[in-house]
Parts: sequence; C-alpha cells; structure tokens
Amino acid sequence: MIVDKKPVTSDPPPYTSESGGAGPSTSTTTRTSPPEIAHCNLLCVERSNEKVNGSYVVDPSIAIPEQFLQPLREDEIADDGRRANLRLLSTYGRIDADVWLLDRSSEPDSKHPTPNRLVFQSTHGAVDIRLHNLGYKAPCNITVGSTYGATTVQLPRDYVGKVNIHYKHGSVAPLSPRVAMLSDVNGERKCFVGDLHSISEDGWTGSSIDITSQHGKIKVTFAGDRAETKNTSSSGGVWSWLSGSRPPGPSSASTPTTAGTSVR
Repeated sequence: MIVDKKPVTSDPPPYTSESGGAGPSTSTTTRTSPPEIAHCNLLCVERSNEKVNGSYVVDPSIAIPEQFLQPLREDEIADDGRRANLRLLSTYGRIDADVWLLDRSSEPDSKHPTPNRLVFQSTHGAVDIRLHNLGYKAPCNITVGSTYGATTVQLPRDYVGKVNIHYKHGSVAPLSPRVAMLSDVNGERKCFVGDLHSISEDGWTGSSIDITSQHGKIKVTFAGDRAETKNTSSSGGVWSWLSGSRPPGPSSASTPTTAGTSVR
C-alpha cells in the first residue's frame, strides 16, 4: 500500500478561535490522508530493547473496555485519570512513527472540547515523530522526548499552539520563522506558533507540544518544509538550523516506516 505524503507549501493560518482558548490545532486545507489501516485509541506500546515504529491512525471516539487497558501511569493519574490516546515508549530502542489523529465523530463542536493526548518517549534511543494531522475540533497535548537520544518532530504545517522545548545539556536547531520565541532560559525555550493575539488573558488552552532531549539534539520542522541540502554547522549548536520534512540523521538512518503497519 502506498501512502500519499506529498509536501504542502502553504503557511499556517492564524488562530481564529472566538474565545481565544481551546480550539482547532489544524484546518482541513493541508491535511494528508491517513493510510487504510485499523484505527486505534488509548493504545500503549512499550518495549525495552526494541524499536517502536510504524503508522498509527488514532480515533479518539473508539471506546476501549477497561479490561483491555494497561494500569494508569503516574502522569495519567495526575491528569484526572485521562489516558493518552497513543503512547509509544522504549528504553533502549528508537521510536519512529507517522501519526494521524482524527476528530471525535460522536462529540459535537464545543467551546471547551476534551483535549486529546499523544506521548512518545525513549530513554536511550532517538525519537522521530511525524504528525500529519491533529484534528481540528479539539486541542491536542503532545509529549515527545528522549533522555540521551536526538529528538525530531514534524508538525502539521497548519499547527497552531504552544511549543515548549527542554534541552538541559543538549542543543536545539533554530526554529522556523513562523515560530515566535517567547523565552529561552536555563535550557527551557517557550514558543508559540500562530497569532499571538489569539492568546486570551486567561492563557492558552489550545494545543501544545513539549519536546525534550536532555543530552541530544532537538529539531522541529513543519510538513512541506524544503528538503535539507546542507548542514551549515558541524557542531550542532543551539543556533544551527537544519530544515527538512524528514531529514536524515540518527533517528531516520535505519529501516523506514512501512505504510499500513500499525506496530512492528
């Protein structure tokens, strides 16, 4: 099965929620079609020494009986028992995944929809995540991180929301001009994608992504970015910039994702 992943080139629209709070993270204009594979929800894949890769189409409207679910984790308990819609974990292996997040078909539009949640974490391996769609009816909270490996995230081109980057002993490739930096203090960078005027006085309650690499390199790109042609900095310092929709590197050097495979 061949999945159409043609890059898009349009810039993201400004955030236009009337309430200035929770709202769509993407629009329907630049979404790529997901592969024809079984949909999942509340899925947890955890491995110790093996990599986790594949394509995942997440449908938050799918109800999974409690008997099929893993016990709640500490972060889920702290979040009022709200499980991640997709959680991919590995201790020594890398994580390499393509993800499509669908809208809840059974939930009507609301000013305060239930946020979706995605988690991708490895301790010693690289993490390479390509987020193709994040839906548009509900915000999405995303956590991507590796303690010792590189972390690469491709966001939908029309993503709107917070981008928090944590790089205590690592480095960060300079961000796209569409990303507004709000602060960069002690290895923690706070940024925003979209119209800053859309943030209300009560704060932002829309989509957000937290990206961490304590000892590795962090790179954030957008779908449709021009392919990387040259590495202008061999040191990989904080202000070096490499752009690419799926650039080569430690996180993509091995076997690529096979479309139509949810877990391998």
